[in-house]
Amino acid sequence: MGRDGVIDRVYDELRSILGRRVSRDPVDIGLHAVDASSYYFIPRDVADRYILALPQDVEEVSEIVKVCYMYNVAIIPQGSSTDISMGGGALSMTATAQIYTLERGIILHTGKMDKVNEISEVDRIAVVDPGLRIDALNEKLLETDLFFPVDPASARAATVGGAIATGAGGLRGAKYGTMRDWVLGLEFVDGVGRIHRVGCRTVKCRQGYDITRIMVGSEGTLGVITKAVLKLWPRPPHIARIMAVFRGFEELYSFFLKVRKGRVPLVAEYMEDRVAEKVIRNTGMNIPVGHTIILDLEADSKDEADRFVSMLGDFARSSGSIYVATAMSGEEGFEEIYRFRRSMFPSYVRLKKRKHVVAEDIAVPISKIPEFIYRIREIERKYGREIELGGHLGDGNLHPHIEGDLEDPKDRSIVISIARDIVVEALKLGGTSSSEHGIGSMKLELLLIELRNRNSEHTLELMAGIKRVFDPKWILNPGRVIPYEARNKI
Repeated sequence: MGRDGVIDRVYDELRSILGRRVSRDPVDIGLHAVDASSYYFIPRDVADRYILALPQDVEEVSEIVKVCYMYNVAIIPQGSSTDISMGGGALSMTATAQIYTLERGIILHTGKMDKVNEISEVDRIAVVDPGLRIDALNEKLLETDLFFPVDPASARAATVGGAIATGAGGLRGAKYGTMRDWVLGLEFVDGVGRIHRVGCRTVKCRQGYDITRIMVGSEGTLGVITKAVLKLWPRPPHIARIMAVFRGFEELYSFFLKVRKGRVPLVAEYMEDRVAEKVIRNTGMNIPVGHTIILDLEADSKDEADRFVSMLGDFARSSGSIYVATAMSGEEGFEEIYRFRRSMFPSYVRLKKRKHVVAEDIAVPISKIPEFIYRIREIERKYGREIELGGHLGDGNLHPHIEGDLEDPKDRSIVISIARDIVVEALKLGGTSSSEHGIGSMKLELLLIELRNRNSEHTLELMAGIKRVFDPKWILNPGRVIPYEARNKI
């Protein structure tokens, strides 16, 4: 395609704003054009069409957007590109898909904006930059009795801005929900370059339409997040934890329901036997292969945690478990159990047999999980392709994983068909097509299927109208969440 005169002029203007914090080096751009999925092939002319920009404050973000608005150049906001940003069944919600489809663009990386601006123990809030890692925030909060509950499996690398943009959930979602429950206020830059400050430092807050909630889960299509006011919560004094392995899902599900009766588990994570086997091989942990659950209960005292540990062990054994490991917070083995769950996706990637791993992101009502798993097995038989299952049992958000070669059109078509069938079956059971990874660029059809299933296809027009108000030229993450063609249909 050759050098792009427009992108040359944009580069010169951004250099005057950012100095050396702007790059057209293909290595720099390539490193920011992949995500946690393994869909990673990059076009050769990437440096001719793309610029990497690294702002360090809201004013610089505003100036970048104004330049892109003037030249009508797309902006791809980016945090750390971890597994929380794997929308579209992971067929890439990241820069990769857009780099192939867009003529030119700016990858706006917020990694240099990573400060904790304020922590108020009395108000139970933190004011933070978008590039701050979630784990880094909780490490800072160790100086207090508070914590930030949202806990994606990639929390060591996942940024606050990325988690807000995707509406991330995570392992503690069974009790604490997702990012939409913990964001009180936001500072962001819209598609014209205007700086907005919305929401409050208080739990109760009425400012007309709830722009803060609209921004959470908008996947960078409405604005670039530059600061967040997050709600904090008292850290649980004690936690009782169990890992239990069962021969079949039915026994595991029975155990889960026993524990859940009258209680809300802090964590309830599931891995089917094939997934657990991969994690065991990857980590070297010495436990039997089987259907595995990891479950946490909060306790107000050490004595209560002791009782919970004993109860969890009794429930697991009476439900038919073949292996039980328990621990309380602070004990040896407590973090080792958690490591088993956090190793799920890395184990998928490391031990995959095909080129790419596709992670679906459906949710169904908890009462429908056994029926959904049965239907997954029917889809597996239909296509003769393994669909391995793991995820958040405590809130019904499961992640069926499919392997495939996305560079092979025939195999890619098979993977997309499997993902579509999975979503259709989830919808039949009252579920949803996307829970925490987002819609992205490749899940647009599945979102449309979901809206049609609810006789609400026209809602997409409403979303497109909102997009145009925030971003008149459709330069913010075009092609994600809303089909690009929709810009001319309202």
